[in-house]
Amino acid sequence: MQEELKKSLSEAITQFNNRRTQLLQDAFTEGGEPALDKLVEEYDALRDAYFEILKRELDQNNPRYTQLTTATKEEADNLARSLKKLNNVNEILALTTSVINLVGRVLIVLAL
Repeated sequence: MQEELKKSLSEAITQFNNRRTQLLQDAFTEGGEPALDKLVEEYDALRDAYFEILKRELDQNNPRYTQLTTATKEEADNLARSLKKLNNVNEILALTTSVINLVGRVLIVLAL
């Protein structure tokens, strides 16, 4: 499950990078500089969260392991799909924030 989670996070980051110019333009068009800054901050946090998962070993014996890693993987998959479709910036921001929050919970509960 940990490998699947890393793969899903990597896919979301790749989709963001592949559509970076369009996403940044859309963010600016939809919300000006504050939306643009927020999108860049969320992307940086997502990338940092991914690298934290890479650096740490997760406690697979924890009873919440499957629940947390599955929820995080599903949300990362949703984010990747949203990025592929270039959905509106608010949806992308909401999904990115959700993934980051779930990765944070995974690291707090499961990280060794």
